[in-house]
Amino acid sequence: MTTPHPTVHSDGAHAPPFEGFRTGTQAITLPAELFSELLPLIQSEAELRVTLYALYAIGRQRGQLRAVRATELARETALMRGLERCEGPEALQPALAASVALGVLLDCALDDGDTLYFVNNEGGRRQRERVQSGVLPLSDGRRAAPMTTAERSQPARVYEQEIGTLTPAVASALSEAEAHYPGDWVVEALQLAATNNARSWRYAEAILRRWEAEGREDEAARGDARTADPYGHVYRRE
Repeated sequence: MTTPHPTVHSDGAHAPPFEGFRTGTQAITLPAELFSELLPLIQSEAELRVTLYALYAIGRQRGQLRAVRATELARETALMRGLERCEGPEALQPALAASVALGVLLDCALDDGDTLYFVNNEGGRRQRERVQSGVLPLSDGRRAAPMTTAERSQPARVYEQEIGTLTPAVASALSEAEAHYPGDWVVEALQLAATNNARSWRYAEAILRRWEAEGREDEAARGDARTADPYGHVYRRE
């Protein structure tokens, strides 16, 4: 990495290349885990530069969608100048891929060949699910590229296997449920709905609400205390 040369004033004194932070400049919050857990795992200077800049670019977003496109990052002059000090602008895509592999960013392929990047936190995960399901539209009219089965979350795959077609409304509901309940609860509730021949999200959701209110029970221990459909009365109240 090239070290910037300090500015030499007329009196012969050396000034640092950066004059200091200005009062009133917008602050971007960075997660503490970035320094305590991730910094030792980042492999290259380009990956570090791109990761930090992507977090900055996402953090300055306003509006419903908090994400940044790869093409937007490629047009950021400060980032491109920073990459000139290591592998060059062509390092952008490999560095983004490394950040996704590390778990810092989440990627979402778009139907125009671009990629949208989210921060891997609860809000980012929920937003990516909503974009992928079509519930959260993009302002430019683009959509997420169709997901393969392997790319869907486990509850989404179980829903398609046990219940039926995953509509945008159900995909959004599943995303909300995954953020609220443990993932294995959502999967088991869907499997119970199929077992009880009540193949609908509303039935599975009723099970989840009951578990949250009354505690999750061992289905094997439940036995025949009720009918073969132990959640029928819950579902009928919906």
